[in-house]
Amino acid sequence: MKVGLDTICFSSWKLDAMGLLQKTLDYNLEGLQLGSGLFLDKPEVTEEFTKKLRKHDLFVELTGSGINPRDSGKTVAEMVEPWKRLFPLAAQMGAHNLNTCFGLYQERMMSNFKEQFDGAVQVLKALAPMAADHKVFITVEIHVDLTYRELVNLLDAVDSPWVRAALDTANSLGLMEDPVEAARALAPYAESTHFKDTCVYFTDDGFNWQGGAPIGTGLVDIPAVAELLYKYNPDIHLNIEDGWGSIPIPCYDEAYLNSFPEQNAVRMMQFWKFLREGKRMVDAGIHPRPEDLSKHDVRQAMAGRLWHSANYVRRLRDRIEGR
Repeated sequence: MKVGLDTICFSSWKLDAMGLLQKTLDYNLEGLQLGSGLFLDKPEVTEEFTKKLRKHDLFVELTGSGINPRDSGKTVAEMVEPWKRLFPLAAQMGAHNLNTCFGLYQERMMSNFKEQFDGAVQVLKALAPMAADHKVFITVEIHVDLTYRELVNLLDAVDSPWVRAALDTANSLGLMEDPVEAARALAPYAESTHFKDTCVYFTDDGFNWQGGAPIGTGLVDIPAVAELLYKYNPDIHLNIEDGWGSIPIPCYDEAYLNSFPEQNAVRMMQFWKFLREGKRMVDAGIHPRPEDLSKHDVRQAMAGRLWHSANYVRRLRDRIEGR
C-alpha cells in the first residue's frame, strides 16, 4: 500500500498542479489525487508535471466527470461526452484512475432517485469500454450519497472490472452507517481510497458530519479498515483526505429517513452510539464545533493535521505490511 495525498487537504491554498505536487513531496508522500481540470488544454503543465512525477516515482490519480444526470434531463451520451477528453489525458500521465461520485445526500431525497440511480448505471456502462481501452479505472466514491449497499448494487449492475469503488473511509457516517461495516462490503471492490477520519455529533436539527479530522483521532476504526483494504488489494493507495468544516445532516427530515429502506431500529441505535461518542469528543475539545472554526488559522491547522495523519498512516501501513 502506498500513502498518498488527496489534494482537497490544500484547497484553501489555491495551489496549481506543480504546487500540489510539491506539497506531496514536502510531506514525504508517495502520490496524489487531484483535479483533471488542472491539465486540460495545458500541454506544457501536463508535460512538466508528468516529468517531475516520474522523476520522483510518484503515482497519480485524477478526478473524472459526473455520472448522475440528476434532474438535468441530460442523456447518457451527454453525460459521457466530457469523459472523452479525460481518458487520453489519464493514460498519457500514467494515472491509475479517474474518480467520480453520485452526488451528495440531497440527491437521495429527490423524488426521482431511482431514475438517477438507473441513469448512473447506464452512464458507467457506456464508459466502461473506454476505461478498458485506456487501461484507466473509473472509481466511484462513497460520498455521503449512496449507502454502501447501494454502491455495491451499482457496481454489480455495471459489471465491469474497470468500474470499481473508491472507499472514503469516513463518508459512510454521513449516512448513518458504520465505517467498518461499509469497508467490509466495499473492500472487495475498492481500487482507490480517500483515507479519512471524522466525527459526528448531535445538533438541534439532526447531526453534524465533519469534513475530516487528524487520522486516528475520530470515530473511524482506521486500523480495522486498513486491514480490510490490504486483505483484498495490497497495492491500493491510501490517499489522505482532510477537509475543513462540517455538513449538517437533516436526519429528522422524513425525506432523508425514508430514503433508507434498509434502516431498522437496531442499526439506528448502533449509529446512536457514534453520535454519543462524537458529542463527548466535541465537548472535550478534541474536535471543533462549527462556531469555533473561524477562530483557527485554517492553513496552519491543516498543515499540522496533515503531518500527524501522514506519520500515522505510514506507521500503520508499515505495521500491516511488515507482518
